[in-house]
Amino acid sequence: MSHEIAQLLEFQSIDHRLTEASERIKRLQRDRVRYEDKVVESKQSFAKKKEDLTHLEHDSLMKNLEVDELDANIRKYQHRLDTGIISFKEMEDLRAKIISERKRISEMEDEALQMMDTIVQDKEALAAAETALEQRLAELQDTLNEIDDQLRQTADSISELRDQRAALSDLMSEFLHSQYESLHKKFSDPIAAISHTTCSGCKLKLSGSTIERARGSLGIVACEHCSRILYIE
Repeated sequence: MSHEIAQLLEFQSIDHRLTEASERIKRLQRDRVRYEDKVVESKQSFAKKKEDLTHLEHDSLMKNLEVDELDANIRKYQHRLDTGIISFKEMEDLRAKIISERKRISEMEDEALQMMDTIVQDKEALAAAETALEQRLAELQDTLNEIDDQLRQTADSISELRDQRAALSDLMSEFLHSQYESLHKKFSDPIAAISHTTCSGCKLKLSGSTIERARGSLGIVACEHCSRILYIE
């Protein structure tokens, strides 16, 4: 194998590793966004539970205030019955209102008790959810930190590979470097081995003269079909 071919293969190897590292960066960035979304979803889920409890506590307070209001109405009606000079019809209306209000108070007190039981249960569940959230967020942050470490390591690797590529390009002839770059725009593997009389790049059969020239290491030999630079392994 000629020195030029060895340089080209090393150049191609660096480019392959750069491509893999770039793809890894993209995957890690997608993973990071996905885990960031999980952080937001976890926080939103807990916030929804907390908001629901707040609404329930508000509804419970409003129901107790309504009970107090109904109780005040009953006292007012009773006072009117006890002290007022009223007609028989008004007396019957007041008594009917008192019975209706007391019935409603009884129903609302039952509802209020059920709501209080639910509030107690929801507070316990919210406390457990908060503990679970803290653990979940810690786990997600650990994963994000790990992804950030991998991103930094991969970025450092890309920087190192680019430095290697630049140093190698300085050692290559301008013509060879230009030919490689031109082919690399079309192929990820511009340097192809000859395998069983075929180009390993395009998989087409090569002429005998092309194979002989490549075997003789007589300069740079190109595939007559795809123009990749050929070499004998």
